[in-house]
Amino acid sequence: MKLGIFLLVFGLLLAAAGVFAWQYAGSSMWEAILGEFFGYHAEYEKALLVRAGGIGLTVLGGGLALGGIVRMIIKR
Repeated sequence: MKLGIFLLVFGLLLAAAGVFAWQYAGSSMWEAILGEFFGYHAEYEKALLVRAGGIGLTVLGGGLALGGIVRMIIKR
């Protein structure tokens, strides 16, 4: 039961951090896209990298949280 609760809480924290990074990159991405027309390709790539990392962290955290819930149900 303790491991399930830990997985749930840790997964939700990771998912929250991933959503924050994903949304932060999404908001600054328009500036990066406009900067691309002026030759700032590095900013565009950085925004895409942060967005992809945020999506990955969200998926990983969600999987851990679901795994924690399943573990708690099975241990019951």
